[in-house]
Amino acid sequence: MKIKSYIKKPYPFYYEELKKVLFILCALALVSFLFTYLFEPFNVNVSEHRINSLWIVVLHSVIPIPIAFMYVFFLNKSVKNIENWTLGKEFLHLAVILFLIGLASFLIRDFIYTNPDNWSFRYLWEEIRNTFLVGSLLLIIILPLNLERLIYKHSTVLQKLPIQQQNTKEVNTIAQIQTPILEEKFELDIQTFLFAKVDGNYLEIFFSTSNGFEKYLKRLTLKEFDDQLNAFSFIFKVHRSYIVNLKAITSISGNAQGYVLNLKEYTQGTIPVSRSRIQEFNRIYSNRSK
Repeated sequence: MKIKSYIKKPYPFYYEELKKVLFILCALALVSFLFTYLFEPFNVNVSEHRINSLWIVVLHSVIPIPIAFMYVFFLNKSVKNIENWTLGKEFLHLAVILFLIGLASFLIRDFIYTNPDNWSFRYLWEEIRNTFLVGSLLLIIILPLNLERLIYKHSTVLQKLPIQQQNTKEVNTIAQIQTPILEEKFELDIQTFLFAKVDGNYLEIFFSTSNGFEKYLKRLTLKEFDDQLNAFSFIFKVHRSYIVNLKAITSISGNAQGYVLNLKEYTQGTIPVSRSRIQEFNRIYSNRSK
């Protein structure tokens, strides 16, 4: 049960910036090359080699780059909600990538070796096993360590933020919100506004009521909505899909993806603060009485 709970913990989705992914893959290929070339961790029969041993090491180090990059490219296209990314999903997809790399290493054996049993199940298992042996450091050690590092980092920073809300000036302004469709413009009471969330081509706008909360569903982009609330310093874009009223926050906790906000009257979930917005959030939230 502890393992099941652990792998469900939120984990950062690192694959949105493909240039960084390519750089990391090249760096890993270099590390793999140096490790394999210098330490020779696997037994080899030099008499079976069709090409020089150095080029064999180069091939095994470089082949993972296009395989992993293409997999990540399509993964990035398919994942719609990165807030639901977990340690378990990260582990699973990296394991699939390692399997594909091992399979590719098996398929090129005829190009590298003269062994008549190149297409046997034994060598299929051997190539996949060796790939997982090399990748196990990432799967078993680096992922959990990075998870704990991020949780500690975000939780430590949170301790420096003010716990209680400071006294703030009451704002009784009713904001006039314009939409692309003139007939759908509406008024928004800033005092009751909780947060807004992107929902496809629409925007869900949540506000508190005497009975809890309600929401509008408007054909409006997050940027169009945010631009019309610039006058209110306590309205802050915490994520590419969320804008929040900082006055509505009741508690903040940290996880590997960033912060998680709980809002008054809203009991159906939490609001994420992305890692890229944390520094600005800390500044605005700490000075929200201005």
